[in-house]
Amino acid sequence: MTSNSSPTTPLGRPATVEKHTPPILLSYSPKGSQQWIRKVEEDFTPRVGMEFDTLEDGIQFYRIYAIDCGFDIRKSSQRRFRDQTIRTKFVLCHREGYGESKKMKKLVNTETVVNTNEKSDNSKEKSDNKKDSVTTIKRFGCTAMIKLMFHSGKYVICQFHEGHNHPLVLVMNREFQKLSRNLTLYHKQTIINHSKINIEASKTYRIFKEVANGYENVGASLLDFKNFQREVKLFIGDADAEMFISNLEKLLHSKKGFQYAYHVDEGRNLCRVFWTDAHGKSAYQAFGDGVSFDPTYGTNKYCMVFTPFTGIDNHKKSITFASALLSNEDEESFVWVFNKFLDVWVVADKIDIITCKETDFLSRLNGIVWNQDLEPTDFEEKWNERHNHKRLEMESNNSVPKTITPLSIESHALTVYTHEVFKEIQEEIKSSMCGCGIVGYSRNATFEMTAIEDSQRCKTFAVQYNSLTGNVICNCKLFERRGIICRHIFWVFSNKLLKTIPDKYILTRWSKNALRGPIYDLHGNIIESYETADVAQLEMSKVWSEYYNVISVVAKKEADVLRDLQRVLREFKDTVEPTSERMSKRQEMEMLIGCSAPDEVRILPPRQSKNKGSEKRIVTAKNKAIEKAKKQKRRCGDCKRMAYHDSRNCSEPFSKNPPDEDDSSDSERG
Repeated sequence: MTSNSSPTTPLGRPATVEKHTPPILLSYSPKGSQQWIRKVEEDFTPRVGMEFDTLEDGIQFYRIYAIDCGFDIRKSSQRRFRDQTIRTKFVLCHREGYGESKKMKKLVNTETVVNTNEKSDNSKEKSDNKKDSVTTIKRFGCTAMIKLMFHSGKYVICQFHEGHNHPLVLVMNREFQKLSRNLTLYHKQTIINHSKINIEASKTYRIFKEVANGYENVGASLLDFKNFQREVKLFIGDADAEMFISNLEKLLHSKKGFQYAYHVDEGRNLCRVFWTDAHGKSAYQAFGDGVSFDPTYGTNKYCMVFTPFTGIDNHKKSITFASALLSNEDEESFVWVFNKFLDVWVVADKIDIITCKETDFLSRLNGIVWNQDLEPTDFEEKWNERHNHKRLEMESNNSVPKTITPLSIESHALTVYTHEVFKEIQEEIKSSMCGCGIVGYSRNATFEMTAIEDSQRCKTFAVQYNSLTGNVICNCKLFERRGIICRHIFWVFSNKLLKTIPDKYILTRWSKNALRGPIYDLHGNIIESYETADVAQLEMSKVWSEYYNVISVVAKKEADVLRDLQRVLREFKDTVEPTSERMSKRQEMEMLIGCSAPDEVRILPPRQSKNKGSEKRIVTAKNKAIEKAKKQKRRCGDCKRMAYHDSRNCSEPFSKNPPDEDDSSDSERG
């Protein structure tokens, strides 16, 4: 007989093969001892003479049988031929043998030591006694086993004992059975993915419980989840910074336009990192007329400062040009990060000092850019805000806002600007029709001067129109400040019967085509933005999507349909598994975290940063008074007054005739 590999559920739990819970039979051996036997289907019950292609197939068959019966197994002694081929192999019930004699002997010795040792050593011995006293006995001399023997190129069951001398695990408690607890690659990958967004192992375990419809179907215990998360941290260890730089190096080769730099201190500890990509470079070329640099966001366990270079895109949302991580907020670190920023772009004076000081630019920018501390879970979200920009671009190009006026110039603005900017343009056009009127007019050969009263602002504005060049200037300076045409200019355009907005008054940074231009590097060369796609990863995502679609279809079907699905998956696994070599634990961990462990750690993790002043602030007199007011007065044993001191720190001389309590604060001693 040739065995199949272990059938599993979608979450990796070994699937039971019986249709109903098999009964447990209690019988007696020839010697009169009790025996527990659970009857399972005959095809899945070992019997003498069964043949398997490999030794592992035979052990796996007995493992599935043990899960259905409710006991665990362990591999035992074996014998080999001269060519090191395994000749015989014993697979036993995990309760085989006797382990209590050694435990009991140790326990008795511990109790004796506690009674005879000196008092100074009592606490240590008591702790040892407490640890040993809770040790449980798990071996009862169970004789259930199989013996596999190599014969004619196959492994044959030559001996099988079915009965157990201990109760078997009930189906309701199968989740605690060791064989039923098996972290699959799906479990492990999910734990790692969840940890990236700050979901701890216990929450991941509860998520699996909801997906699998019960803890018993998860396939592993909470402790298994926590232990694996700990193993990942131990695997990374001191190579954290080295692996981080290694990932940046991968991005450098897989993403055209990606650029990074880092710096280590004299102790080889990572202290500064800067990076950007083609998306950030393209965004800077389009929206780099205003750049914000705010090193106030604390991140990760190293307390490094996340310092993004941000601006405002054509949707009035924040967009990231580049980012950096700094261990110290000192002059040297800031000079370094600004120089790296200059290495990427030729940065000119985009906004003059007057604009920053005398306009609402800073307040508007601060209102759009995030202004709270970053949590570790938000770090990736902030860096990947360009995905939100892509969504807004799609909405702007595939939907049309409603117009509120019959003017053709509004319809033209609808095709030019993004939705957020069009809302402001639309409001200005509406106000030009409903809230503006001419109160004065003059002209000469070249210029036309129009005085327009703005009823909403209760103010008159002057608009100058050049009839030769078509240039328009309004003294409200809205276009100069924000790049948006004001209502007063729209009034003039309407009076001139213009049906479209002149191109000179359409800022590219507010248009739908703001990011359509090429990206240039420092030397003027065009950067082609591309990303090397991981074909295997893309196909894996499609497989998972298709798999869950199939599950959703058959979920409400009969149990036989689900068994057919398991059979198909099992057969496919059998065709693939023999061709794949078993990965080592290190290879598996490297595959899961997506980075190879370095043979030599050249870059050490950052030192713990401390950038926010002293640990204790200076307590003001006001705070001292508030804290003092919270305390209750008590009578001093020396001066006999109701005060906030006592006889130990009383500064008043002793008085046998204390003043009244109501007048104590105003009394004087002569």
